[in-house]
Amino acid sequence: MIINIEELQSDIKLDEEKLNEIAEGVLSDYYDEAPDFSLTLVQPERIRELNRIYRKTDSVTDVLSFEADGEFDPETGREYLGDIIICPDQAQSQAEQSGHSTDDEICLLLIHGLLHLLGYDHMDDEDKEEMWKYQNLYLDKFNVKLGRRPGEDFDF
Repeated sequence: MIINIEELQSDIKLDEEKLNEIAEGVLSDYYDEAPDFSLTLVQPERIRELNRIYRKTDSVTDVLSFEADGEFDPETGREYLGDIIICPDQAQSQAEQSGHSTDDEICLLLIHGLLHLLGYDHMDDEDKEEMWKYQNLYLDKFNVKLGRRPGEDFDF
């Protein structure tokens, strides 16, 4: 598995070792050989623009995921799962409001993004319940400590 991490902002540093551990752990539950994906960190203005273009929602969000739909990297022949885009500034704000670290919030967002790339969603109550079940399972597995559980309503 190769994670291409690109930081398009520099204020908040990542625990890349922890993110790799999480990605490997989540994807190994679904694949014998984990596919590649990209993780990009962007400023609020950029994620707002992407949210507006792709989700028709003109607001800053914390994470966006784009499935690659079975693509393979032509150079390596490896499966490419898709792209996860995280806004660390939004993650930091949410972490402060929730009472946990920015690192833990970014870990949550990575897990959330990976689950989207794996086909999970939360558009209706049944899908949301299933996605939150797996999200909580992985949060516990990787010892991510949050001041709130996913699904609790907060005004971000």
